[in-house]
Amino acid sequence: MTHTDAGQWPNYTYVLPHIYTRARMRLVGLGGYVPKGIITNEFFAYIASRLGSPRTAEDLERVTGLETRHVRASTLKLCREMAGADAPGLVDDPTAPREESAIDMVEVAARRALASAGRDVSEIDTIIAASSSDNDAFPTIAGLLQLRLGCGTIRATTLKGACACQTEAFQVCSEILTANSAKLVLMVASEALLPNILHILDWKTSSLFGEGAIAYLLEQGDEDTYLINGSDARQAQSLFYQTALRKDSIEMAEVDMKILQLYKEGRGQELNQIFSQHLVGYTKMNGKEVYREAPRAMAECVDTLCRHAGLSPDELSHIVPHQANSRITRRLGELLINDYGWPQATMEKMADHYRYHGNLSNASIGMALVEMLRQGQLREGQWMALPAVGGGMNYGCWLLRFHGLKNQDALLNPATRTR
Repeated sequence: MTHTDAGQWPNYTYVLPHIYTRARMRLVGLGGYVPKGIITNEFFAYIASRLGSPRTAEDLERVTGLETRHVRASTLKLCREMAGADAPGLVDDPTAPREESAIDMVEVAARRALASAGRDVSEIDTIIAASSSDNDAFPTIAGLLQLRLGCGTIRATTLKGACACQTEAFQVCSEILTANSAKLVLMVASEALLPNILHILDWKTSSLFGEGAIAYLLEQGDEDTYLINGSDARQAQSLFYQTALRKDSIEMAEVDMKILQLYKEGRGQELNQIFSQHLVGYTKMNGKEVYREAPRAMAECVDTLCRHAGLSPDELSHIVPHQANSRITRRLGELLINDYGWPQATMEKMADHYRYHGNLSNASIGMALVEMLRQGQLREGQWMALPAVGGGMNYGCWLLRFHGLKNQDALLNPATRTR
């Protein structure tokens, strides 16, 4: 860690700028995976309207910037069980696996990352995983992936947390590589929030999310990269989730029956009251507070790391934030401009690939990078900042220079899923 005189810094609300990591870490591989099922805005508009809050698909797209979400076949089945077999906006793919786990998704992403880097499984020294929706306490995602890939008894660690867990994982990887305890680290994230930590009928929240997995291959580099993370639990109630324990199971079953009954009767106000009061088992979100605080935390992280790197805003080519929603991405750019003196051109650097995937929590930044590569937006030598914020409230950023992938086609045009 490097420490700097705090007198140099703006009056940040969240970031402690002197606590950061400067390391030499390079991104050499990237792989992504999204399931084949799709949920459109028609589905959530149907739920909202049945609950007495009429919405159209266009209304939802205008407010969120989101058009479709990729989900697994099992999630589509759950949607029909919750909202009714005749609910619109649920698009099946007959070739999709009927049962698909978080490990299934992340294994595909990991193999694509290896292929994109031209590397072999045997070279992986460490696996670091991140997830906010994994429902396997142990073995963990990292441990199960280690087994699937056949890595042997290497270190395999999973970080559990909301959407900023991805930037925390970046920093953990950098510190592992700096300590020379590994030469090639596989970092992964796999998310299935809709069935695991949300209630589908809580449409104001559930309509924002999709499912998918991402994988990065990281090794020591020959130039500096910068990372920062922080936490402020004073904002925890803005986005809150509590895992249901065995002792909660009877209460949860009773609540679920009550939710379905209220939905069938169209009693939306009473249903919303349950979601706002019942903390165990379902995510609770205060959208106004999240919109106010999340962009500020990310803006501070980006500004701090660019100052540490001596990098001017003009030298930064891309800001690729956690894809929470399009309004938060725009607000992040506005704060950099209005509060920290960044140029108006900053808005053109904001990556927004939320429209077709939704919020993928810890897999969101990686999926945005995949889309940027698909569209030819990332080029050799460009600097990019990858900020995130999540429930807790946690926040962080990785500032790095992009150096391309050895076999980019393996990422953009992957072979069919194979083991």
